[in-house]
Amino acid sequence: MIETGKYLLGAAGASGFGSKSTAEEVTENCDLRSITAVITGATSGIGAETARVLAKRGARLIFPARNVKAAEEAKERIVSEFPETEIVVMELDLSSIASVRNFVADFESLDLPLNLLINNAGKLAHEHAISEDGIEMTFATNYLGHFLLTNLLLKKMIQTAEETGVQGRIVNVTSGIHGWFTGDLIEYLRLISQPKCQFDATRAYALSKLANVLHTKELSSRLQKIEANVTVNCVHPGVVRTRLTRDREGLLTDLVFFLASKLVKTVPQAAATTCYVATNPRLVNVSGKYFTDCNETTPSGLGSNSSEATKLWAASEILVAQHSKASFDPCS
Repeated sequence: MIETGKYLLGAAGASGFGSKSTAEEVTENCDLRSITAVITGATSGIGAETARVLAKRGARLIFPARNVKAAEEAKERIVSEFPETEIVVMELDLSSIASVRNFVADFESLDLPLNLLINNAGKLAHEHAISEDGIEMTFATNYLGHFLLTNLLLKKMIQTAEETGVQGRIVNVTSGIHGWFTGDLIEYLRLISQPKCQFDATRAYALSKLANVLHTKELSSRLQKIEANVTVNCVHPGVVRTRLTRDREGLLTDLVFFLASKLVKTVPQAAATTCYVATNPRLVNVSGKYFTDCNETTPSGLGSNSSEATKLWAASEILVAQHSKASFDPCS
C-alpha cells in the first residue's frame, strides 16, 4: 500500500527520481556527444522517446528495424527537432537468427564504436506463431533475438570501452509481468514452440520478460569474470499504453486501461528508467540489477535465481546455433 502511494504521488526514491520523472528530466545534465547507441524498437512508443531524448543529449544513434520505412520516418522526426543528430537506419528482424547475424555483420562494416546497447523492442500478440527458426514468436522476438544480438555486439562494446575509457552499458527492457511466470521455463518454451499447443499469450509474454531478467543476471556475471568494462541492467518501464498492445485492442483492453488510468504512465515517464540506467553517472560499475521508476528494486524469486539464469543461457546458446526449423530441442 505504501509503495502504491509513492507511485501515485511520484515520490522520489534514492536516485532522486520517481514514477512521474520524465526521460528529459533524468538526462538533464548528460552530454552524450561521444556516445554511439544501438536502440531496438525505436520507431514508436518508449523506444522512440528514448531515442529522441538521447539524440537531444547528442548521441549518435543506430536504428535496427524490421520496418525500415517506419525507422526512416522516426529518424526524420528526430532530425527535424535536432538537426545535428546522426542516425543510421539498418534492417533487423529480431525473430530471425539469420537476420540478427546479418545486421551485426553490416554494423561491423561501418567501423563505428559502440558504447550503449538498449534492447527495447518487444512484441505482445494474442495469436500463436512460430519463427522461421522454430521458436515461439514472442520469445524469439523479445528475448532470443536480443540474446544473440547482445552476444555478437559484445566484442565491439568491450573494445570501445578499452579504447575510450568510457564504460559500456547494456539495458534490457523487461516488465514487471516477468513475475507472473511460474514453472519450468524450458519445458514451457518447448510446449509453445510446437505448431499445435494450448497457447496463453500472457504467459508467453511473461516468459519472454523473465528471460530478459535472467539474461541480465547471467551476462553481468560473465562480464565481471572477464573484467570487461561493460555493465548490463534491466528495467521495468511501468504501465504505459503504446503500440505494444496493438494486437490486443478491444473492449476488455480499453476497460482495463480505463480502470488503471491512474497507474498508467505517459510515454516520456515510461522512457525515464531506460534513459536513467543508460546514462546516469551514479550507475558506473552497477551491473546485474533490476530497476523500476528510476530506482533499483528486486525482481521475482525466479528472476533472482542464478541456476535458472545459467540454465537459460545454456539453452539459448543451443537455440541460436541449431538453426532447425523442423524441431525444437534446447537439450540436444
